[in-house]
Amino acid sequence: MNTIFSIYNKIKVNEVSYETGDNFVTAYCEIIMPDETINTQLIISHSDLNRIIAKIVAMGHEFNIDNMSRLDFQDGTEIIDYKFDNVFGENIVLENFQFNQAIKQIRA
Repeated sequence: MNTIFSIYNKIKVNEVSYETGDNFVTAYCEIIMPDETINTQLIISHSDLNRIIAKIVAMGHEFNIDNMSRLDFQDGTEIIDYKFDNVFGENIVLENFQFNQAIKQIRA
């Protein structure tokens, strides 16, 4: 599988938010480079979010689903938000993470 976008420094995902049924997730992140840290929002795929979570779990952290926030609407829509420091107990920095799906948007 080809890599679409790579962050060869470090990335820290602070929070994610998505609506059930949507194809993409908004990830509120910090890209950490040797001389600066950039706060940004990435619009990523669910599969890349799953890869991020899998990498964190492989590092020995446990995913606590009880600390996710859900907002239900009468039309059946659900918005799911969670902060990584709540579900993993701390913010985790990932090094050399490569996104396999195209990132739809990067906001600085």
